[in-house]
Amino acid sequence: METTDQTPAPELETSPEPETFDEMVVPELETIRENLSRLYDLDAPEVAPFLCTHEETQAAVGDGVARGEVLLVQEQGNDIAVGLFVCEAAIEAMRQGDQAGWLLATEGVSHFVYLLFRAENADSVTQLELELQAEVDKYATALLDAALLDTEAQLSGWGVGLIRARDQLAQLDRSRRLRASLFADPAFLDEPGTEQGHRYRLANRAAARYTAWLEHTFVVPGDQTGLVRELRRFYRLGQTQKLSRAFAGS
Repeated sequence: METTDQTPAPELETSPEPETFDEMVVPELETIRENLSRLYDLDAPEVAPFLCTHEETQAAVGDGVARGEVLLVQEQGNDIAVGLFVCEAAIEAMRQGDQAGWLLATEGVSHFVYLLFRAENADSVTQLELELQAEVDKYATALLDAALLDTEAQLSGWGVGLIRARDQLAQLDRSRRLRASLFADPAFLDEPGTEQGHRYRLANRAAARYTAWLEHTFVVPGDQTGLVRELRRFYRLGQTQKLSRAFAGS
């Protein structure tokens, strides 16, 4: 997992304030899932039935629970069983406006949504793919907040919502601040030279290159439609194609 300190506040959907933490977990994570589903034109299942407790996650991954978000996957014949853990501290921090909490929760839900999307299409997925897509998802969902998703407008050939025009300079500034926050000076839990350390650093570098290209190609000229088309195209690529597109910049 990669962590950063200063991410501009994303303008995502808000959920009614629950009375207890247990009630809070589902709507907060569902909001992220809904935003990803609209952005990528998906029909992702609700997160709630797949949520795991701290105790369940610790029993499965031991000290790995300390990462704060864990996607649990178990093969069952031709099927897979999936569970998602996002720590209570991340949810509460997100509701208090701490962007580290939002980043952690978005990473976990991104993994969940992407894994099930690939499984639904009988496609395999690697851990590197999950991490790379999560990095792109953080940038995309913060840049294209839920208020800009117009589900009544249609993109020709995609059957998906258009992003309404907004102030071009303001969005460019937002994109630059997001990229600086996410990619300029990332901190990693895993040491360089380890398998996980290499994977997270490669995913971060690839996402940094790709989002820089997105900004130059679509955000600078204000091409909202092109940006959404490209993000959805990238989402449906496999690992080799994702890396090639990210580093080639097209």
